[in-house]
Amino acid sequence: MLVVSERAYTPRVLALFAAGIAYFTVAGISFPVLPRLVEDELGGSKTDIGLAFAVFALGMLLVRPVAGVASDRIGRRPLMIGGALGIAVFQLLHVPAADTGELWVLLLVRIMTGACSSLMYLAQATTATEMPSARHRARVFSTFSVAVFVGFAIGPILGESMLQAHGFAWTFAVAAGAAGLSALVALVLPETKPDEVRPAEGLRDVFHPVAARIGLVNLLIFITFMGFNGFIQDYSEEFGIEEARWLLLTYSGTTLVLRFAGGWVIDRFDRRNLASVSHTVVATGAVILATADGAGQLYVGAFVIAAGMAWNVPLLMLIAVDSAEDHERSKVVATVTTFGDLANSAGALLLGVIADAVDYEGMYFMVAGAALLAVALMRSPFMAPVAGLGRRSEAVAAVDADGLARDRTARR
Repeated sequence: MLVVSERAYTPRVLALFAAGIAYFTVAGISFPVLPRLVEDELGGSKTDIGLAFAVFALGMLLVRPVAGVASDRIGRRPLMIGGALGIAVFQLLHVPAADTGELWVLLLVRIMTGACSSLMYLAQATTATEMPSARHRARVFSTFSVAVFVGFAIGPILGESMLQAHGFAWTFAVAAGAAGLSALVALVLPETKPDEVRPAEGLRDVFHPVAARIGLVNLLIFITFMGFNGFIQDYSEEFGIEEARWLLLTYSGTTLVLRFAGGWVIDRFDRRNLASVSHTVVATGAVILATADGAGQLYVGAFVIAAGMAWNVPLLMLIAVDSAEDHERSKVVATVTTFGDLANSAGALLLGVIADAVDYEGMYFMVAGAALLAVALMRSPFMAPVAGLGRRSEAVAAVDADGLARDRTARR
């Protein structure tokens, strides 16, 4: 078991951040490049673009329960390394799959990429909650989640630049290199699996019931995430924007700046109220996109959605983690992220179908509705069993008290 340092940003924590940035650069490359691969090489539609993103998340979704069990049995570090190497291999297979002229072949590659990503990300995210002390957990996990948007900022620019200069094959080779770099960095990371972890013995042990309530909110907000990142490339072309990289950079850069303060904010404000405000801002950004009449409004919409999404991942994950005991962290992370995978798979496909039926304007109004539903859930009695909704100190005290009560009951 890892001996936790009292310092927040140790060299190993920084290495974990680097591994995360390398992986999310791979995902960032796909946002502007994958839609063009589907359209240019396979003659695909909006629905096909949505399907290409959806099956990636489907691969993550199918493997997520197994990933949680594997993480508790063999450890976090082997999953990080093996998952990243698998991602590298399947990045190299994107272009040969498209060259077959059959969409289903590319979709198979995307599913396998998602499966490998599920193993790697769950291990990284769980490690980010276990490596720091409880005092620094919000700060470190919030900073770790910045890796998403650093990668999403680097990836689109790198992807479009490589595509324009060298074509699809070199672009996906660069993506494979980024995944390989993530595996290389993971070699220096410690194993953080607690000694008292009990691997799941059946399906009932795979998911955490309280974390599932937060997971449902995560699902609704991740629909917004995919509505922007998965379709803004195609939508922006209707406004004469041929390169979506700057829209994606606006989104990523805004989230990156705000998330650096995430740990400080999450520790000092009521988490339910913070979630309600951030999700309302997300809905506002989606409405701005739905009513856009020019390129400038797209940038405003990107900024507003990013301002709301900046808090979502670290906030919801920490609410869930602080609502459970230490040995349940892998199960909690798997539960919350499974709902995100469901949104990225079924949600992305649904959004593509909606966009084909009522255009992107109608789709973004639907996205806004999903975010407002998340606000309603966070304010409802549905969240009553979730102990981590207050400030961090209150959440930890509530979980400690609950664990003490269970211990006393067990002794009787």
